[in-house]
Amino acid sequence: MVKIVILNDTRNSNKDKFANDDGFSAYIETGNNKILFDVGPSEKFMKNAEKLGINLNKVDTIVLSHGHYDHGDGLQYFNNKVEFIAHPNCTLKRWWRDDHSHYSGMQLTKEELKNKYMVHFTKEPYRINQYTYYLGEVTRKYPVNLTKWVLEDGQNDDILDDSGMVIHTENGIIVIAGCSHSGICNIVEQAKMVTNNNKVLAVIGGFHLREINEDTNRVINYMKDNVKEVILAHCTKEEVCNKFINDLQGSIKVSVTEVGKEYNF
Repeated sequence: MVKIVILNDTRNSNKDKFANDDGFSAYIETGNNKILFDVGPSEKFMKNAEKLGINLNKVDTIVLSHGHYDHGDGLQYFNNKVEFIAHPNCTLKRWWRDDHSHYSGMQLTKEELKNKYMVHFTKEPYRINQYTYYLGEVTRKYPVNLTKWVLEDGQNDDILDDSGMVIHTENGIIVIAGCSHSGICNIVEQAKMVTNNNKVLAVIGGFHLREINEDTNRVINYMKDNVKEVILAHCTKEEVCNKFINDLQGSIKVSVTEVGKEYNF
């Protein structure tokens, strides 16, 4: 059985029970591994885990989807010496827009991460256990719109570190994404390639769809043709979530995450 529990999510309807920030974090049990996938921007993922009775001291692996503060700054508060898996570009200094009006990168440097964790930086897919893989640098078969972030030298940031996880089950694969800057369709295709399995049981995470447009419609059509269940999170706007639900109703299962919710597959 695979268990996924949402510890932090921008789209949180449980504000009376759980604290949350703009960001994403999930606790995952698969095989004998207990995994943190992203940690949000603060220590709130830890407080929510405590409320849920989840012992984060038993976590043995952290997977970072990409190096933006709202997915990785919680690392400052988690001090267990565990395996840490991420793309080598995750600590790049990066800003929102070319006027450097908003710092989007993580606070921890590559050396600080190495001191805190047992670090494995890789661009290649990485096997975590018998059932679970980090996807590595995602091949971008479908178009990706990246014009809003810049690096320290002023060059456009293509966020090549944006990746995800895939879990192989007897019923199909479960794909987990943080923000999908690489494009959620590309992430799913990467997961299918890594596992050599085209049967997608579920896709969960942020789709980075901010408005109803051609990109949103393309993703909806892709999900309808390729996936059994979609669980929307984080950087997927409310009107986009509603369109997914309305357009896919009767075709596949669609829902929106909330902090504290547990998914079992």
